[in-house]
Amino acid sequence: MRVWLDKNPPPNVQRPAVVRRIIVCNQKGGVGKTAVTSGAGQALAEGADLLHPVRISKHFAALLNEDQPRSPLDYEDLPGPGLRVLLVDFDPQGHLTKQTGHDPLQLDGDSLTKHMAGEPKGDLRDLIVEVDAPRFGGRLHLLPACTDAFLLDVKLSGVRAREAALERALSPVEHYYDVILVDCPPSLGLSMDAAAFYGRRRPDEDPGNSGVLVVVQAEDSSADAYALLTSQIEDLRGDMGLELEYLGIVVNHYDARRGYIATSSLEAWMAIKDPRVVGVIGDLKEQKEAVRVKQPLLAYAPRCDQAVALRALAREIS
Repeated sequence: MRVWLDKNPPPNVQRPAVVRRIIVCNQKGGVGKTAVTSGAGQALAEGADLLHPVRISKHFAALLNEDQPRSPLDYEDLPGPGLRVLLVDFDPQGHLTKQTGHDPLQLDGDSLTKHMAGEPKGDLRDLIVEVDAPRFGGRLHLLPACTDAFLLDVKLSGVRAREAALERALSPVEHYYDVILVDCPPSLGLSMDAAAFYGRRRPDEDPGNSGVLVVVQAEDSSADAYALLTSQIEDLRGDMGLELEYLGIVVNHYDARRGYIATSSLEAWMAIKDPRVVGVIGDLKEQKEAVRVKQPLLAYAPRCDQAVALRALAREIS
């Protein structure tokens, strides 16, 4: 993979001046952070030479200057963004790694944790693998997880400037990519501090280029977890003077058939204006099937409702 990166410069598409860093998080497990991270990354990597179905929201209709905005459920076939994307499996459970058809890194080998702890065994590029599917054209890559990340908070406690550890580890590979998405563990520990620091706005970076994407569900426990996460982010903003932006909220696993709890919770999320809801992803079978066969969702079922919604999400945050 290192040789491939060196020999294949980014394609001729519009790219951000500063690599976009999207931190996908929530300290509550089971909300679907991994599926959203993977799906959004896949959508950003789809080729500009092909048309892909995208859900057109009223927001997009307004951008298109249409006199009569369409229904939020209407579709339109649009070219893919064609961006170079790196998915970082920052969760020691390794769900993102396994769901994309790869194995976690060996415990006795090199890993992102070792690079963050100042104990690298080689070049980080040697750990990166391709998420192989023709529609991504070699643009979608993965930095696999390793179970040593369970010890990351302990290791970071002894590292100088530990909040910058993730940035130090990933900076050597940033110039190869347009977007880096980090799938965070369900934690509020030091590793989350490092991820949030990595997503802060850098000098000369445009507002909204990088930041935190919060994944929730339409139920009450997600609201409690959201409050804890936003409290930690506000503390980081204040204590470290970070310009850390919210890219939005994604309501995942939504199913209106679950009745009042689901629909009223969705209304409550939609009522939040800062950050606003940037995606609602249905709880449908195709995602579970793709996980079972270890294929990217947008390769397994490119026209399913979840794929269409994930493309809309990718455009909302890009």
